[in-house]
Amino acid sequence: MNDTQIKIIEAAEIEFAEMGYGGASVRDITKRAGVNIAAINYHFGSKEVLFKEMVRYRIEPINRVRIDLLEAALAENVNRPLALVEIVDIIIRPLLTKFISESCEDFRFMRAMGKGMDENNSFMKELHEDILKEVVTKFSKAISDSLGNPGLEKTAYGMHFLSCTIAGVMMQHTRLKFMSDGKIDLNDIDGLCDHLVAFITAGLKAAAEVNSKN
Repeated sequence: MNDTQIKIIEAAEIEFAEMGYGGASVRDITKRAGVNIAAINYHFGSKEVLFKEMVRYRIEPINRVRIDLLEAALAENVNRPLALVEIVDIIIRPLLTKFISESCEDFRFMRAMGKGMDENNSFMKELHEDILKEVVTKFSKAISDSLGNPGLEKTAYGMHFLSCTIAGVMMQHTRLKFMSDGKIDLNDIDGLCDHLVAFITAGLKAAAEVNSKN
């Protein structure tokens, strides 16, 4: 990705965070980026493609880090099941560390993603499935193995709840300040990750132990 594309993506991220996908204007994005509309048409073709590439630009490097960390941990453990808390930490910490440390009080990518998902655009579902396919496949197996292979249904429920919880935390992160009466620093990455990892780990274990009534 060249410098012009990155400049446009970073400008679009601000616009999407402030206005949502539907409210974002290509013309305003060009003003923020200091380019003309022809540049967006040339590099991306449409607002939808621009949004998709913004997500890929931010998420795909993190997915690579997650997968590399998981594979390294499995290799060190001689491919035996990992502790569930370790797997969940690998899923969560690289993601939140990246976005909170870079955004500070702005949290713009988190807000841009949150608003985009909230608008329920059809392409968002396809994009979500596409960029997470490899991650979901590899981490579903690792989590299932760690839980003693409770079955596809329970693993699927667990992965669904995990994904929704992370998305909710990203979309509503600033509410934490209100919930804590201002006592929690929104930039406390370790505190957020530690609590979220503990919460999700316990939830995955609980979901795996549910006896469904048929």
